[in-house]
Amino acid sequence: MNALTIATESYEQQHQINSNPTVHIEQSTLEYLHTAFLLYECKQTHNKREYRALLSEYAWDKGNTEEKRSLKIAEHFQAFVNRPEDLAVLPVPVLLRLCSRNYKVLIHELQGYRQFSCTEVLELIEERRAFLKSQSRDKKEGNWRATTDGNRYYTFGKIMEDDQQTGVLTEKLIEQTGLSPQRIVRMAIADLYEKQQTEITQDEIDDFVAAKPAEENLISDLGDVAKKINWESKQEEFETLWQRDGEESKEYTGSEYLEEPQESDIDCRESDVAEAIDAQPEIDISKI
Repeated sequence: MNALTIATESYEQQHQINSNPTVHIEQSTLEYLHTAFLLYECKQTHNKREYRALLSEYAWDKGNTEEKRSLKIAEHFQAFVNRPEDLAVLPVPVLLRLCSRNYKVLIHELQGYRQFSCTEVLELIEERRAFLKSQSRDKKEGNWRATTDGNRYYTFGKIMEDDQQTGVLTEKLIEQTGLSPQRIVRMAIADLYEKQQTEITQDEIDDFVAAKPAEENLISDLGDVAKKINWESKQEEFETLWQRDGEESKEYTGSEYLEEPQESDIDCRESDVAEAIDAQPEIDISKI
């Protein structure tokens, strides 16, 4: 009879609990967060021996793995230490995923939310996953590579040398200066680039300075040409031409304007004038 009663009763009725599973998983997450933050606080406020003694006092027998998981969640979600209930909507596996290297940047983004659901967080994780996938595919252009958090870095190909000079000198610089290989490469490239820019600027200055003497030489050449002209001989030649023109032409004195005008050779008699007048036709004024 008792077995039949248990079989027919639901889990909710049997244990007299809420039938909504979401409520229980959120409560379990909240309890897990309490565990994580308490362990983290104990570890931060006690030394290693005291911390271990405290765990023994609390009868912690959950193993090192569970302890590390709890501490990891508490460390990454310190911004929510005063409001762990906001994280209760996320199952523990989701919290652990957010603590991973590829998705921990989303924790900072969640701090700006006043309230969020598990669906929204899962969508953010999916968007982040798609972004990382595209980054790993698209950022392999040339020697550029992308990190999991979206930053870029430059890689150099294999340096194959017969004398292995680059590797030998790099090791010597590391031993002498204590610098990392990346730092040595950075400084060497910066120095080479600055030297190249300085040489380009100096070449431009040299070209400008070289152009100035050329102009000065041109002016000097023109001056030399002017100096080579014998201006005295040119003056004598000009005066000779002037005298030659004076001998061939009449010297101008203006006397032609002072002489008395001569009478015309045309014999114009008065009788001829009269005949010309009589020959003109008469004009009948009445017809006008």
